[in-house]
Order: sequence, then structure tokens, then C-alpha cells
Amino acid sequence: MNNITSLVEGIKGAGADGWDSLKTIAKFLNYLMHPSLIVSALWNYTQAYAFWICLLLAMLAAIFYGLGFKKCAKWIPGSIAIFTLIKTIGGAF
Repeated sequence: MNNITSLVEGIKGAGADGWDSLKTIAKFLNYLMHPSLIVSALWNYTQAYAFWICLLLAMLAAIFYGLGFKKCAKWIPGSIAIFTLIKTIGGAF
């Protein structure tokens, strides 16, 4: 136990970045050992930016539809449906 304590003290004394680097590595290994944390982080990111992504997609689809690309018309309700689905699933968890 004394060796571990001296190792930690040595890392703390290695500089200001030594202990912070060790914490960062520990956090990375924690995410690596628990993949559910990665999925949770990605899902939170998806929920946070779903509105702007779906809004941009719907606006571009409306512009392309107005320019004559008739197949882009189905992207408008599709993006609204995807946004609704993301928010519904996010509200359940």
C-alpha cells in the first residue's frame, strides 16, 4: 500500500498536469469499460442538437422542392417525424 501512496504522491508532484492527466486517463478507461456511458453521451448529444439538424434539413428540403426537385417533398415530414421520435424516446428515458 505504501508503494501506491508514494506513486500517487510522485504523480501529484510531477507538475500541475500530472494529476489532471491521470484523471483524464481514468475517465477514458471508465468509458472504455462501461460502453453504456458512451451510448448515453451520444444520445444526450443527439437530443441536444436534434432540433437544429431537423430544422435545417426541412428548410433545405423546402428550398429544393421550390427549385423543382419534387422528391425532396418527403424529407420535410420525415424530418419532423424523426425529431418527434427522438424527443419521444428521450422523454421516456
